[in-house]
Amino acid sequence: MLEIYTTAWYDAIRDLLNGNPAVEKSAPRGLYRILIELQGDGVSPYVKSGETLLFVIRLDDGKCTGYEEIDSAQRSRDFDFIFVFPASVFEGVAAGVVDPVAVGLKGTIKITGDMRILIRHADLVNVMRDVYAREVDTVWPRGRPPYSD
Repeated sequence: MLEIYTTAWYDAIRDLLNGNPAVEKSAPRGLYRILIELQGDGVSPYVKSGETLLFVIRLDDGKCTGYEEIDSAQRSRDFDFIFVFPASVFEGVAAGVVDPVAVGLKGTIKITGDMRILIRHADLVNVMRDVYAREVDTVWPRGRPPYSD
């Protein structure tokens, strides 16, 4: 059992992604750097209102070669995709109670990058959601989503 947003949690997700044949099958070929920006929204007990948590995912020919938290964002042009989530929404995805496609289509998740690639590899979003929600055994020391208002 791994506490959310720890190095061990990031490492476990990376290893689970690499052990899942559906990831390699559905991921685009080539090297992709993805920035995930979680914005404190006053709901998440993990990312305080006004704070930002950043992590980078690197995919190289269907393998996850990096999944780590970073201190500050590099230039946006250094990333192929940038996903900006309210922290509680991302945590809902990680807990398996929020559908990232549904909230993405509503505009809750801001996405920057080549949408043609994202649409062509949409199955990867569902595979990653399953890894977060079903394969990694996440510990939620400050409460598990959904959060009560």
